[in-house]
Amino acid sequence: MIWKLPISKKNTMLLLLAAALIVFAAFHLDLTALDEGKGEALQFPASTVPQVEPGLDELPNPADFQLAAQNDKLRLLMDPKTGHFKVEDKRSGSVWHSYPNPEQWEKEDLIKEGSLWRYHLRSPVMFQYMDFSDHKSSPKDANMISENGTIKDLQMLPDGFKLTFDMPSKQIAVPVEVKLEDDSVVTRILDEGLSEGSLSLIWIRLYPFFGAQQSADPDGYMFIPDGSGALMKFRDNHMNVNKLYREPVYGQDLSFKVSNLDGTRSPAMMPVFGIKSGAQGFISVVEDGAEYADITASPAGVFGRYNWNTAQMNYRSTFKQVTNAKKNRSFITYNKEERFGSDRVVRYMLLDKADADYVGMAARYRQYLMEKHGLKKLEPKSSNIPLEITLLGADTETGFVKDKYLKQTTTAQAKQIVSELHELGIKNMTVHYKGWQNGGYSSSGGLLPVDSRIGGNEGMKQLVEFAHSLDIPVYLDADYSSNNSGRDGFRKRNHGLRDMGGSPIRDLVSLKFLDKVIDKDMEAYQSLGIDGLRLTGLGRYLNSDFNSKYAASRHESLQLQGNIFDKFKEGVGQVQGTAANFYTLPYVNSISRLPNDYSYDLFSDSSVPFAQIALHGLISYTSEYINERQQYRNDFLRDLEYGVNPSFIFTYSNEEKSKYTKGLHLFSSNYAVWEQAAVEEYRIFNEVLGSVQGQFIAAHRTLADKVKETTYEDGTRVIVNYNPEPYVSGDTSGENSSDTSGGIRVEGQSYIVIRGGGTK
Repeated sequence: MIWKLPISKKNTMLLLLAAALIVFAAFHLDLTALDEGKGEALQFPASTVPQVEPGLDELPNPADFQLAAQNDKLRLLMDPKTGHFKVEDKRSGSVWHSYPNPEQWEKEDLIKEGSLWRYHLRSPVMFQYMDFSDHKSSPKDANMISENGTIKDLQMLPDGFKLTFDMPSKQIAVPVEVKLEDDSVVTRILDEGLSEGSLSLIWIRLYPFFGAQQSADPDGYMFIPDGSGALMKFRDNHMNVNKLYREPVYGQDLSFKVSNLDGTRSPAMMPVFGIKSGAQGFISVVEDGAEYADITASPAGVFGRYNWNTAQMNYRSTFKQVTNAKKNRSFITYNKEERFGSDRVVRYMLLDKADADYVGMAARYRQYLMEKHGLKKLEPKSSNIPLEITLLGADTETGFVKDKYLKQTTTAQAKQIVSELHELGIKNMTVHYKGWQNGGYSSSGGLLPVDSRIGGNEGMKQLVEFAHSLDIPVYLDADYSSNNSGRDGFRKRNHGLRDMGGSPIRDLVSLKFLDKVIDKDMEAYQSLGIDGLRLTGLGRYLNSDFNSKYAASRHESLQLQGNIFDKFKEGVGQVQGTAANFYTLPYVNSISRLPNDYSYDLFSDSSVPFAQIALHGLISYTSEYINERQQYRNDFLRDLEYGVNPSFIFTYSNEEKSKYTKGLHLFSSNYAVWEQAAVEEYRIFNEVLGSVQGQFIAAHRTLADKVKETTYEDGTRVIVNYNPEPYVSGDTSGENSSDTSGGIRVEGQSYIVIRGGGTK
């Protein structure tokens, strides 16, 4: 039997008094001090985040923080009342908060009292949810505080703490862990125990304002993984209402793409973000669940006066449900049952004062790649820098009746090009052959054997043998991600990648279909004697697959791609990537067409060579083909600044044939035209970068407006001047001048090299 208390003024007062006593008990308990040594699983009663008047009392009380863990570099303290934490850096004395910098809080006057965003700023967890039982429902944002959330199951761990943020009003509970590891604080959303009731999660932002700062430091900035890396400088700008940056890590999942419009922004190929303010800086790496994360960055003026960035962990996504393909009818919706699984882990690596800038961020990420993914320092094959040449075999041109096969470079002609370059003094080369497959470059699927019209398998073997006689490796470009030929038994309806709505996506292939195809091709590759493959498509694009026979989540697709890279490494030789995401780094020895710029949109202020600083000395990389540059001189200088290996694409035939092909549209590829220029360009690259190709980039800075300096481990400095007029050291008229070297002159649109010993 359920007893109900009759409603009356007296009983109402009793209920209110009881509630007040509960709240008082929750926040005035004499909590036992945390055991810092043994890390015992101490239990704490559930508590509700208090409602307070605007001001410093809105933020956690410093007196409530208790030691949770410590090591020789960091001390982790947590607040049992709010679930927030702070980290004290023993090396520098810096203090990091999981909420906005409290020293600046009283200056937060852009967000009104009682507004949802003021609760967001204070809350340890934000989330978006949706009621799928109501067809008119739309996603709504909420947070721990606005929902009167409760902290449950708080436990001390040997190296941190564990708790659950419970929002009974929304029937959503989020279990988390926070731990110290060396110079890092690691946060984890546990998938086990993450619960939903009648409402469904869209995304979660855990401690989204960790390290958030107002624009007090004019030299402060946020780092975002746009292109090679970009900075969002601190500005106290109240008009930034449209400048929220958000990009999916590893690019968009095409299975959930809802628009046919391709974005112009560079994809986030690296799972990283960071903040630098004053002498403090951190770089964060999204570890587990990166494939389901968006990097989000908000400059001051968008939502309050704070600059903040975070990893938004997505649990569901919109998709296009087609109702009539012939009439192009569809609608955009969510799938309640399709919740993305796995733990979500973010590692915040806290930088010492001397390393608190984007160079220090990239160097710490490089160290992370070596420690966590086994990358090793590069051992150059030669004192000469390698020249990467790509040769286009053939392509097709669309005809009225049938397509026309356009032969560009036969294997015999490729052999001739390699021989001539070698005789002209280029002893260290890597040859890549593109468009060698049946039907040429635009034909995908059933790649082998080599098309007989350019020399066939026998011609390729002869090219490889000749190149090997000169100690030159040969790689074949291969795209296994698509099939437009129907070869290998491929049928789009049966074997094609399908989106969430069940529609085939272009000519993309289900990854699980590729097992037998790759096994079949392996023996043929081995018979050709090649040194490896340069994969395109795979490594660059990461998609879920809803083909019922070959279904794979985005997480599974990431693992499947890793397995494919490993299989080719074991069966063929080295594997290289093309504009590849950084999840390929454990498998590749080189990345071609690594981005060397940013998107030039409203979000960013300048590009930085973050990716290049992280990778130089670990694996080799190139940018765009030299003979396909858009701004020839500027791109040449940037390649020198970013430590890029030189790269050309050649055809033996006149490039007029290439302008109207289905695939590559080359406008300046004829080898005969480029031969002497290629030799001269290589000479410059070799002279500038040959001696440092195996070294880490130790520093990078702006000496004056459009004057950049890159420094290597041995002290070698490469200074490039993008201005039309000369740069003379000591001239501080340019923005951000920081040159203290003295005695340097760099001509306009030129460069100089200063070796470690001081010679130019």
